[in-house]
Amino acid sequence: MQSSNNTIYFLLCLFSMLTTIVAVQLLKSIAQKVNAVDIPNPRKIHTYPIPKIGGIGMALGIFIPFIAWLPLDNSLASILIGCAIVVTEGFIDDTRDLNYKIKFISQIAAALVIILYGGIKIRSLGMLLPEGFIIPEIPSILLTLFVIVGVTNAINLSDGLDGLAGGITLLSFICIGYLAFRVENQAVLIISMSVSGAIFGFLRFNTFPAEVFMGDAGSQLLGFLAITLSLAITQGHTALTPILPLIILGFPVLDTLTVMVERVRNGRPPFAADKNHFHHKLMKLGLYHSEAVFSIYVLQTFLISAALYLKYYSAIVVLLLYSAFSIVVLAGFNIAEKNNIILKRYDLIDVRY
Repeated sequence: MQSSNNTIYFLLCLFSMLTTIVAVQLLKSIAQKVNAVDIPNPRKIHTYPIPKIGGIGMALGIFIPFIAWLPLDNSLASILIGCAIVVTEGFIDDTRDLNYKIKFISQIAAALVIILYGGIKIRSLGMLLPEGFIIPEIPSILLTLFVIVGVTNAINLSDGLDGLAGGITLLSFICIGYLAFRVENQAVLIISMSVSGAIFGFLRFNTFPAEVFMGDAGSQLLGFLAITLSLAITQGHTALTPILPLIILGFPVLDTLTVMVERVRNGRPPFAADKNHFHHKLMKLGLYHSEAVFSIYVLQTFLISAALYLKYYSAIVVLLLYSAFSIVVLAGFNIAEKNNIILKRYDLIDVRY
């Protein structure tokens, strides 16, 4: 029976990958007609418009097996509805440049569907709070809303180099899928396998130099799904550490918080575009595009490995490890900047944002 299930999971992953590849290939031909293209400007490296339809291709690769395979109870229906909201909003933004207020309202609406209809909430922080303490309803809703919207945007903002956001989230979904397998949450396992397959298919077009970008539709979809599924398997009746999502998705969160703090400290809006993300800093050290992406993959792999090892540990241990990781990463970049360390001379000719 177990062997049969494993075969099904593999086939789901393969089906999602092939569906995404076919969908992206077909959508490339109409991207220009619907204005779903990334136009070159002085801040970008490409010299011709590149389709931003990877997110729609991945959505098709994820949703088809999702709908065909899983019975839609409230939790699963809420995930599907929430994803539809962020993908629709993201695609409109990719084609028309939505006002940021509309984007936030859409993300909040999607999160509220998950919370109020799906019942996925942060009710426990483990040993960070008194033993047995359950977060009251209103604070729980507000905290969950903040976390879902925050992580969705963190993944969106991390999409700065070819293959970066896709690779980071692929590692996260593989981890989420394994944890779902351990706690026997078949629904989350199936969705995670479908998403992993879709990302594999998309990366066929997005590794450097990219033919296709995922756009906001893709980055928001991956961020929204990653945090929602993480919460689904770590909150409630499970032995998993409730703050495990902190390290499963900790690298893009740390990156986003760091650049926002730097912007505010320099008197700039927290969402203003700049070149202070970790991948920019790695390239300022002299790393090539692919080397910077690989370096971040290594850091993300460390966090994923820690999540798998510490899955049953106290929340205090998880928080201490993440704090230590954050301090080491930030200190490393700070030392490099203060001492003007350059690993090799290189112009930032292939930084996209």
